[in-house]
Amino acid sequence: MARPFGVYVHFPYCAHRCPYCDFAVTTAPVPAGGRYGRAVLAELALRAAAFDGLELVSLYLGGGTPSRWAVEEVARVIAAVRARFGGAALREVTIEANPESCDRARLLAWREAGVNRVSIGVQSFDPGVLAQLGRRHDGEAAARAVRAAAAVLPNVSVDLIHAARRSTPLIAAADAARAVACGAAHVSAYALTLDPEVMAEEVPLARAARRGLAFPGDDEAVAQARAIAAALLRAGLRRYEISNYARPGLESVHNRLYWAGESYLGLGAGAAGCLRAGAGPIPGAAGAVRWQNLRGAEAWLAAVEAGRLPTGEEDSISPPADRNERLMLGLRTRDGAALAGFTPAQRREAAELVRRRLAVVRGGRLVLTSRGLLLESAVAERLFE
Repeated sequence: MARPFGVYVHFPYCAHRCPYCDFAVTTAPVPAGGRYGRAVLAELALRAAAFDGLELVSLYLGGGTPSRWAVEEVARVIAAVRARFGGAALREVTIEANPESCDRARLLAWREAGVNRVSIGVQSFDPGVLAQLGRRHDGEAAARAVRAAAAVLPNVSVDLIHAARRSTPLIAAADAARAVACGAAHVSAYALTLDPEVMAEEVPLARAARRGLAFPGDDEAVAQARAIAAALLRAGLRRYEISNYARPGLESVHNRLYWAGESYLGLGAGAAGCLRAGAGPIPGAAGAVRWQNLRGAEAWLAAVEAGRLPTGEEDSISPPADRNERLMLGLRTRDGAALAGFTPAQRREAAELVRRRLAVVRGGRLVLTSRGLLLESAVAERLFE
């Protein structure tokens, strides 16, 4: 049986750069004449053969702000990916959208092109939090966008950010409840993370943190995360990964590929790809090969248009490192990690985690409790080989 994989297409163009964003984005104008779409298809032609024999189950258009991409270009890319890999098993086609570019006309056009899921970058409905995050929409505009999407597409996801300046547990819970009330069937709730040591100097909030501006601490972030989880549980959404909640059956197909350690093909400026062992022509004894494209849109375009792979970085991942990564990703989810692959030392550590009520054993798998999920990184490291 063929292993599943997903395709991720990165559209880096934004109307403005949010002050917390460290993604591969640009505020330069979108290239005219369908240039970016043609380049995506050119990269697809260069990379697709490595994924032959796998089964395409998800296509995700992210960014950046892909809702600013011309709808005919979106349709062309979706059709080309389907044609190259076959669409019989393609269960989910997602596009990310900002509230200000998520109107009914676009939604209907996306649906016609094959999109069946939209992920809306709301971040918050609260005016104070939105101002601190540098977002251009207000709460009412965000609510209208979610309601409009829910009227057209069967699966609407909302992204929320907590632990920002001016955010509180009460505001975080209210954001979660309002997202569901407007029609969201899936919520991704992430704590604002600013690492001044690794984030680029051009990220304004990271620069501010580097200069001493105070942000909510870990205890406050945990309190807000718990408030979100409680609000979403009351609304009927189940937590299936540390930061993700969904109505049963509407969990993200694409993100679950990442957490299950499957392969994925990244196309576009700054996109990442990964080919796992047993899933294509991986050289040597590596457990996986992972690469990231050139982050600059113009550099990526120049490479692809010259017929070259636009790889910026590439790494071979050893089998032990690959196993550790799969373990870490599995423990993030409600499915946990299979005990059958554990060494004797890992089994002893797992028993200690159960004794300390950080994990349970369910169906032959080690699954972290709510308390254990708060310490997931540290727990995973204790189990690494």
